[in-house]
Amino acid sequence: MRKTLLLLGLLVLALPVAGVAGPSTGEGTLSVEDGHGKVTLQARGGVIGRLERGFVTIYDLSPEDAYEPYVVGDDQPVRLVGEYGIRYGGAGLRFRVVGGRYRIVIEGRGIDLSVVAKGFGSIVAGQADDPGVYSLDGADCRTDRDSCKPLTQILRRFQLGTTERAEKSLIRPASD
Repeated sequence: MRKTLLLLGLLVLALPVAGVAGPSTGEGTLSVEDGHGKVTLQARGGVIGRLERGFVTIYDLSPEDAYEPYVVGDDQPVRLVGEYGIRYGGAGLRFRVVGGRYRIVIEGRGIDLSVVAKGFGSIVAGQADDPGVYSLDGADCRTDRDSCKPLTQILRRFQLGTTERAEKSLIRPASD
């Protein structure tokens, strides 16, 4: 009887975590592996990433909420950008932005990203022989690189998820 109650208790605790872990209805995904260039996102959701070398600028579009970006490995002075932006730079940057609304600009080489969010963005390759690969609403480029597309020199705009708000926002020109 105790084992049954214990299992039920663990199940009750695990259900909310499982609900948060997977993409909810309407969220899109972006995977980037070993990218060299620039990725811009404006969305609500989660981003986990790292850079071999470069800059990450995070604009908190909902500063009154409880969510804060987490960045480690910045070996250059942090720079404030506007009222709600912070630019981090260095080698071996790792960052996580979960919850809230944000605009994030990632520039550099060795860009690895996993994104689950609603919003929009753009991606463009820098000058490199191997610009890296990306996938929208598809494969995880870390585990299935062959099914991903190479980054191109032409700016590629995209939508993450299917929401009316994101579709309306996609019409606005991005200030990349």
